Amino acid sequence: MCKVTIDTHGIKEEEGKAWVDELANIYADMEIDNVSVSGNKISFNAGFSAMDDTEPDDIKMRLDEYLTMNEAFKTKSINVS
Repeated sequence: MCKVTIDTHGIKEEEGKAWVDELANIYADMEIDNVSVSGNKISFNAGFSAMDDTEPDDIKMRLDEYLTMNEAFKTKSINVS
């Protein structure tokens, strides 16, 4: 699984966790765990159940796509490693 960190301009914990839950619902093959939301940061682990060779760019592409569809908050940066 890849480690995802999204720096924001501020988000409430409940809203951040709801956004991550919805991300997992939209992409049924995406597995997410260890969600943490605090102030200006959302972090979690993400991977795809159907892909053994998931690359950080695969996750980043889905995140960018989902943020375009559901911009619940403003992002400063997204790091996937």
